[in-house]
Amino acid sequence: MHEEMKVRYGDVESTIAKMENTSQALEHSLPKNMASGNVLNVVEKLNQLNQLLEEQGEEYKSILKMNNEIVRTTLQTLKETDENLSSSIKAR
Repeated sequence: MHEEMKVRYGDVESTIAKMENTSQALEHSLPKNMASGNVLNVVEKLNQLNQLLEEQGEEYKSILKMNNEIVRTTLQTLKETDENLSSSIKAR
């Protein structure tokens, strides 16, 4: 089974850059202490949930950044392998 695989390196890099820009734009400004003088359990729970949402947003950004780095490394390795194979074939 012979299939040719073509990678448009510029397109991949461009997409990664767009993803990074989008993730940087993810800003979450949830209230820290909603009704701080209030003793209702619901308010306390909302504050806890807001804190968890902020933590999850930061974790998502971190994971996305790591994923983009892995894609870049893989893309570079693929490009180098492709160039080495091409040179090897031309040398024959």
